[in-house]
Amino acid sequence: MLISKPAQFAQFLEELQVATSNGAPLALDTEFLGEKRYFERLCLVQIHAPTEIGAVEAALDPFTLDLAPLAKLIEDPSIVKLVHAGAVDLKIFFQNFGARPQNVFDTQIAGAFLGYGHQIGYADLVKRITRVQLSKTMQYTDWSARPLSAEQIDYALADVRYLPPIFEKLRADLEDRGRTGWAQSEFGRAIEKATRQFDDSDAYKRLNLSGLSRKQLAVLREGASVRETIARGNDKPPSFVMPDLALIQMARQQPKNIADLRAIRGITTLSTRDAQKFLDSVQTALTSPTADWPEAWDSARPDARLDSIIALLGVVVSSTAAAQDVSRSYLAPREALFELASHYIDGTLDEVGPLPVLQDWRGELVGRDLVALLRGERVVSFDSDLKLPVLR
Repeated sequence: MLISKPAQFAQFLEELQVATSNGAPLALDTEFLGEKRYFERLCLVQIHAPTEIGAVEAALDPFTLDLAPLAKLIEDPSIVKLVHAGAVDLKIFFQNFGARPQNVFDTQIAGAFLGYGHQIGYADLVKRITRVQLSKTMQYTDWSARPLSAEQIDYALADVRYLPPIFEKLRADLEDRGRTGWAQSEFGRAIEKATRQFDDSDAYKRLNLSGLSRKQLAVLREGASVRETIARGNDKPPSFVMPDLALIQMARQQPKNIADLRAIRGITTLSTRDAQKFLDSVQTALTSPTADWPEAWDSARPDARLDSIIALLGVVVSSTAAAQDVSRSYLAPREALFELASHYIDGTLDEVGPLPVLQDWRGELVGRDLVALLRGERVVSFDSDLKLPVLR
């Protein structure tokens, strides 16, 4: 069912409140357009709450409804919110309704702790747990188009319809294996990331900083911040305002007037008003205290020993992940191993900060062993029974 009228929405909210007050989880999903935009354009919200006699289920049309009342349900810590790979969904709820989701259960994350692999797709998880084969015929639907057919609406609702039974299965398995706390810590990280306010002054860090001086980096930082502001105000991707390469070239050349700025390849279509903002950013950077300029990025080839050390640490992580039926990527991504190895080479292993791989369940499962290996307190050998490399 598609709800597009306020009176229907009000009635639906009442039914949802009754269902969730009786302990039902709230399954959520969204359809959106993200291409050529700064913000995702919300096109549909799908909701499903199981009841004793069926379910409260509908697709909500954000083009005709004020969906802000959903925030109360999304923020209610007594209601379990079910999503699958819900990072963008949670971000959309925050951006559109100001809702900071509470008590979220992400079935993709939960699956990563139970041997379903890293980032398993929803359709695959539905098939493995419920034996239902979902259709993929509407995978590339333009959800902004209206009217939506009954087939499209049913396809969209299938994305929430099977979340409750999957949740029950995964929740029970997490409890049985003592991993509920592990998953909850990752759910919390997902919520924090989705509701984090991006600092425009960090936008330059996404770019190629190789070969730039501190002065050039200062210009790049100010220019990238201005680009972010303009892009957000016009709801366009930052690269549509000014391409990355053009922004880096601006940092190198530091133009003094609009003619010089527009002479840079990729900047010819910039409006006079926006061009002036970029010129002002150049001057802001050049007149700022040199002590505030970013440190130059060291583009020299990393220590050749790093690859060998990371490879050895990766062997331990991979074998631990396989033995524990946990996604390797959740356990210890390469960036964490790089930082550990760098501290080892620098002789500062005792000064490692609060790396996630050394904290909580990760530290217990593998982090402390990695540090012990680097200190020479443990060694890697093959276990003839497990057919895996293990620490001894």
